[in-house]
Amino acid sequence: MIGIFGGTFDPVHLGHTFVIKEFTDSVYFDELILIPNGNPPHKEKNVYEEEKLEMTKLALGNTANLTIDDREVKKKAPSYAYSTLQELKKENPDDILVWIMGSDSFASIDSWYCYEEFIDEVNLLVLERPGYSIQKQSIAYNILRSNQTYDLSDFKKDDNKIFLLKINPIEINSTEIRKLIANNEDATEFLHPNVYQFIKTNNLYKK
Repeated sequence: MIGIFGGTFDPVHLGHTFVIKEFTDSVYFDELILIPNGNPPHKEKNVYEEEKLEMTKLALGNTANLTIDDREVKKKAPSYAYSTLQELKKENPDDILVWIMGSDSFASIDSWYCYEEFIDEVNLLVLERPGYSIQKQSIAYNILRSNQTYDLSDFKKDDNKIFLLKINPIEINSTEIRKLIANNEDATEFLHPNVYQFIKTNNLYKK
């Protein structure tokens, strides 16, 4: 079973490291594919794609069974999860694929490109953070109600199953870290030392 975990990682921080450990302690993956977004259609671009990729390698490159996939950072066009999924399915035709996302992302799943096809063609592991439950009456809630499973072994039977996993992440996000750096404040406690050094050396996230 292969897990796919995409994100802006702008910058990658210790919260990402912690949440990866949280869900891999609960769900076993033969391989975890980490995909930094190159040009996410819903996000502002803050650094060059190559810089984002290098920071991700510095933070997570030595993690067991983890592969850092650079396909999206190499694309000039916007990165869509559905398009990436199609590529991964062709490359791994005999494997069970599980797309991993936070409940905050899942809550707006209906804004994703080809979201109905995406949900039908992959299993989802949705990480539920405290205070980020899926709102009733939303499209995401209806999808969850139709596709939710409470047994992880269902991932091995069919696609389009959704498992909700409660996590307790470190409450820090990339936006706050960028603000600290822009204001010349210390962000040591939130970043891998090599990542922080890379940011300072290359003068990233300065106004």
